[in-house]
Amino acid sequence: MTFEIFVSRNIKADREFVFDWWTDLSPDDTKLVKPLKSREILSRSPERILLRDEEQIYFRKMQFDVEVTLHRPEMWSSNYEGKSATARSDYRLLAETDGTTTLNYSTRIEPHGFLTSIFSPVVKPFVKKVFVGEMDIFIRTLERDYTKQKIVD
Repeated sequence: MTFEIFVSRNIKADREFVFDWWTDLSPDDTKLVKPLKSREILSRSPERILLRDEEQIYFRKMQFDVEVTLHRPEMWSSNYEGKSATARSDYRLLAETDGTTTLNYSTRIEPHGFLTSIFSPVVKPFVKKVFVGEMDIFIRTLERDYTKQKIVD
């Protein structure tokens, strides 16, 4: 059973800053969100980043190989491959006339295994809550970093 999650947020920063900040993936990202236990960057090029993430969501540890494809300046996508699930997430940025950016996030998750499939409808609200919580933390940190950068400039 596949399920999808959609989230849209307005971010108080310009599109270029949002893109650069959000796609500057590093092992330090574990400091921002609790479910992310480790992040290893396997390779990085201007168009693609390969990484390995280990997450723990509701007492379940999961490891994912992730391929992030960059489509500067308005989009990137992440393909996750793991034992318990595969997923594709798309991040689309819209530059607003007031200097802010709208982030439209969508993900399509396909759990693996019989029990995982059975419980998917039950866990979807919890998974969405984790995703939205992570996104809100990222946005608050990004906006704080953007404000600091503007003061320096």
